Amino acid sequence: MNKQNKSYCRVPFDSVTVSPTGRMQLCCEAQWLGTEEKVSIKDLDNIDEWFNGEYLNSVRDSMLRGERIKECEFCYKNEELHGGSRRTVTNSRYFSSHTDVTEKSMKKIDIKFGNNCNLRCKMCFPYASSELWKEWDKLGWTTKDKDPNSDTSWKYYDGYFEEDYRWPKDQSNMEKIKQVVAHSTILHVTGGEPMINPEFIQLLKHCIDTGIAANIKLEMTTNATKIHPAFFGLAEQFKSVNVIVSMDGTGKTYEYVRYPANYNVVHSNVMRYNKFMKSLGDRGTLSFTAVLQLWNLHDMVEIFKVFGPLTVNGVMHTEVLEDPKFMRWTLLPEHMIKSAIKTLYNESQHDHPKAVAWPIFALMRKLYPYRSIARQDDDTMLDQLRQFTKQQDTLRGIKLADYIPGLADLLR
Repeated sequence: MNKQNKSYCRVPFDSVTVSPTGRMQLCCEAQWLGTEEKVSIKDLDNIDEWFNGEYLNSVRDSMLRGERIKECEFCYKNEELHGGSRRTVTNSRYFSSHTDVTEKSMKKIDIKFGNNCNLRCKMCFPYASSELWKEWDKLGWTTKDKDPNSDTSWKYYDGYFEEDYRWPKDQSNMEKIKQVVAHSTILHVTGGEPMINPEFIQLLKHCIDTGIAANIKLEMTTNATKIHPAFFGLAEQFKSVNVIVSMDGTGKTYEYVRYPANYNVVHSNVMRYNKFMKSLGDRGTLSFTAVLQLWNLHDMVEIFKVFGPLTVNGVMHTEVLEDPKFMRWTLLPEHMIKSAIKTLYNESQHDHPKAVAWPIFALMRKLYPYRSIARQDDDTMLDQLRQFTKQQDTLRGIKLADYIPGLADLLR
């Protein structure tokens, strides 16, 4: 089999993913097709049962034959549009030092400890934020016919409001996690927000107490609004530490997108992470991920300038928002898009350090397919956006004009 075929991915061969609802998932980007792979951790005797089960085995066999996997369409689409995806990055890392395409063993566990989160990010969903769940409930959006993001059920599946996000509180479920971590080399934790989830800190302590932390690479994605007082002392005992900070704006743009975060507090915490990672030498990595969307295209260069230089052994990465569709950057008026592209081009001519220049060039490549994107649904999407924003911002008691004045006219 050609290791570079258009289907093969290392993830099903060496990783397991636990979703916010405790559902075992092919990976963090996999679509849910409403089929039998909807298996909850609470229904398993152990996670080995899932890893060696019929579903994952069938996925692996299909990948080895070069057959496209329906659940993996998100990556395939990114590859067609942007020339790469999580699949290609994961494969590249593996094949840089390995050649065995059939080797199978759990080396990485990717966990979301429920949806407990302290933010209500504009582009996020109740599936990943307990605070948004409360907001959706107040707005009467907790049924499929009322949910403004109902067309995203391909990923989050219908009925996610009724799922159990408190599965980590059941000690038997955590024991299953600990069994996997005992023979894993990578522990990857996202959210919700890990720093406010006690099970995350408890798991770090368990790894240290059992002597396995020194063999584990710890990876965490955080909103950086809070840092648990015990985190640095625990994290430094792991083989390496990789923190990815989600950063979708600067100043008031950031505070609108990642409501109700305080930008200055977050920036201060980023500086603490920066100092900590430098103290670890080559064992520490600090990276940033910005999600390109309608709300922040105008601010992307500033994000790169402020946070690119703060990376430590890491990168400033941009992901393009796919859902909700009515917040995609392509819905902006053409003059705004041209202005942003012009700014990017002008900045690309400056002598920026690599930590700033590379994200600029990477974003220019992501914007390149813009001319070929169909825009016939723009009016419908903008109507959705206006209704969503009006209802949500009214509940929050805020006005877009106070945060991003340049977009206020668009949504009137």
